[in-house]
Formats: sequence, structure tokens, C-alpha cells
Amino acid sequence: MLGIAGPDHLPMLLAAWERLHADDPLWVPPLWVWAAPALKARLSDHDTFVLHYLESGGQVVATASAQRGSPQEPGLAWMGHFEARDAASAAKVLEAVRGTAEGWGSTTLRGPRNLSRLEFVGLTVDGFDHLPPMLQGHHSPAAAQWLADAGYSAHHDHLAYHTPLVLPDGSPRPLPAQLAERAASCTVHDLRFRRARRRNRDQDLIAAHEVFNAAYATVPDIHPMPLEQFLGMCRAVMLLGHPDLIQLGFVGDRPVAFAVCVPEVNEVLRHVRGRLWPLGWLRLLRHWSGIRTAAFKLIGVRPELRGTGTHAVLIAEVVKGAQRAGFQRMDGSIIDARNMPMRHVVEGAGMTVYRRYRVYEAAV
Repeated sequence: MLGIAGPDHLPMLLAAWERLHADDPLWVPPLWVWAAPALKARLSDHDTFVLHYLESGGQVVATASAQRGSPQEPGLAWMGHFEARDAASAAKVLEAVRGTAEGWGSTTLRGPRNLSRLEFVGLTVDGFDHLPPMLQGHHSPAAAQWLADAGYSAHHDHLAYHTPLVLPDGSPRPLPAQLAERAASCTVHDLRFRRARRRNRDQDLIAAHEVFNAAYATVPDIHPMPLEQFLGMCRAVMLLGHPDLIQLGFVGDRPVAFAVCVPEVNEVLRHVRGRLWPLGWLRLLRHWSGIRTAAFKLIGVRPELRGTGTHAVLIAEVVKGAQRAGFQRMDGSIIDARNMPMRHVVEGAGMTVYRRYRVYEAAV
């Protein structure tokens, strides 16, 4: 039986997703105490977001959501929350999503993507043997065929990169020669970097937001992020992370570059399976000091400074900050495969792809 989920269905959905992945040690749910309120709020707004579920034998066996695109995306709807037991159940929820998009007058479906462009974007198509990066999913290898059977074809990929920060003997790994050379040859006069300050937190984050929207203005499918959304995200980073993991670049008093890293919380969340109660918070505290990866989540340089070596200097500063904070691995996830300037930067820093996520598209 097909149904449309409302706020009261949230516990049922969480239980279904956990059950569908119960035998997969690499599936890492988000921390539901943080993620569930946003999803619950969207389940109340069927004008812009509809989550379809399929029941069989008294259990939910598949889900998929339809979400209207932004005003900058006329005719586009996003498919997300795609989880299924098998091909037959996948086909039914994907057809329901198509019907919702058609009712909205959409001409194109794209996805999977959950609530925003920053979380659970794309379907895993390579790297199934690695733990997924924070805010990214982990899917059955069969799921790509399920989308193909429903009329979806590849649109673009997102790439997860990583690199070690230490040598086998535990000492800090030197910067790759190419990165060190590019940083040393930076042509920007009076460029300086510093870590974020806790005392003047919002002042620094407002400066980073200004750079963020300028830096991503030319990247496909990226639209300006509201200041409050950016502040909320980065305030959480500063509570969780080390100040050295947020670096800001200035020319004079003008902010021109920023980078935000966070501890790779999936290394902890895999032990609590998304839940803090009743004993999850004890497991989280016990494993927190064991996080070994610093994850690049946001990085930006003003467009007029591209090609000057500023990116290289910024990444060098973040790498050194992560090493000072005691991390052993750097994750760069995720990067739109079409964003060649950013790919050149991270690949020049010695990073290699360890997971690939694919965004698909279908006509409505």
C-alpha cells in the first residue's frame, strides 16, 4: 500500500530506514536529534514536499520524496529520501514521485537529494567499501539499476576526496610539492590568514558568508545561501571542532577566502546508529576522542583571486591547522565533478577520490 507521510509518521520512517540497512555496517544515519526536526517540519508542507512510502506485510519497504525546485529552478523537482528493499518496491515509490512532480507542473526530476544541496546528495555508485563522509548516504549497488529502470539517466557526479595527514611513523606529512610550490608563488599582495575567533565568532562567520556567496556564484546548481542558515551551520562547527579548522583569509580588512572543516562525526555516529538515547550519548563521548579525520565541508575564494595561488595558500593553512589539532586524515567531500577549479585545487593538494555519488535526471 502506498501512502504519503505526515509528521506523525516520522518514527515509522526512521525505524524503516534503520531496518532496511540493519545488516550494513557502513550505513551511517544522521544524528536524528539534529536531523529529525527539519524533516518533521517539511512533512507538514505538502505543497512543496511530499514523502511517499510503500508498506508491505505491515512494514515500510520503500520511500522516496518529491520536493519543488527553487524559484531559480523553473520546472525542476528533486527526488530524495530514496530507500527500497528491492526493484519492485523502488519502482512503485519512484512512480509516485513522478506523479507528484507532474501534478506540480514540473518537467524534470533530478536526484536523489534530500532536504538541501548540502546533505545526502547523489546515489553511491563507487566506493562501497569506504565509510561515507558526513551528511552523505550509502546505498545498495543495485539502486542505480532501479533508477535506470524508472527512466533516470546520469546527470552529473559528486566526488569524495581524501588524503593522509601523517606519515607511517606518525609524523606530520609534508605538503605535496605541487601545493607547496603554488602556495609559495602566490601573487596576492598583503594576503594573510588566521583561524576563527570564538570571542568574535559571528563577525568572522559573516565575513565567511560574504565570501561563500561570491565564490559559489558561478558553480552550477548553487544559489545564494541565506545568512541565518550559514550562521547556524558554522556555529555548530565551532562548538564541535577546533578553532584551527576554520581559516579566514584577508587582503587588508577585506575578507577574500575561507575554509571550514569539521571532525568527521561519521566515525562516531556509526557506533550510535543515529540515536543518543538511552545509551548512545555514552558511546558518542567514548568514541569522540578517537575521531581521526578532519573533513573539508566549505571552502571559497573570491572569483577575482582564482589562479593567483590563494586557494593553495588557504588549503596549506587548513592542512597545517588540522595537523596541529591532531588529525591524521583529511576528507574533501563532496565536490561537484563539474567544478574543475576546485577539483584542480584538491587534487593538487594530493587528494584522491574514494567515493562517487551520482545525480540522475528523468523527464516528467
